[in-house]
Amino acid sequence: MNITILYNTRAGHTKILAENIANIVSIQGHKPTLKSVIEVSKADIDSADMLFIGTWVHGMILFNVRPANAELWVKSLPDLRGKPVATFCTYAFNPRKSLTLLNDLLQQRGAKIVGQQAFQRDRLDANIEGFVTGVIDAIRSDLGLDPIVSF
Repeated sequence: MNITILYNTRAGHTKILAENIANIVSIQGHKPTLKSVIEVSKADIDSADMLFIGTWVHGMILFNVRPANAELWVKSLPDLRGKPVATFCTYAFNPRKSLTLLNDLLQQRGAKIVGQQAFQRDRLDANIEGFVTGVIDAIRSDLGLDPIVSF
């Protein structure tokens, strides 16, 4: 499968996580394309069988916690109509409802949300392989493909 991984980063945590996702995708035999949300093209979206889209979380610990600037960059994404999308975010303290907000914005652009995972920025490798594998297996199942068996 062709899998595009998009990220919005500030300090580099989300980019590192996106690179790790791309590495796992590649190890599992798929073709990853890694892009910032500001450099993605319609051709990138059209050629993808699925997408991972991630951002960092902005806001105070208790107030106004949200996916960073998503209300701006999601609008600039090419049409996502019918594309399976798994979302992820990086956070310092608590992501609150950041993924729900991001998912809502992406669904307005036509995305079909198939999974989500929040990652604490100091533990970016926690359950990353399980997240990626679970989403890809679910998509392969939806497409009628055999799951990949790992030993």
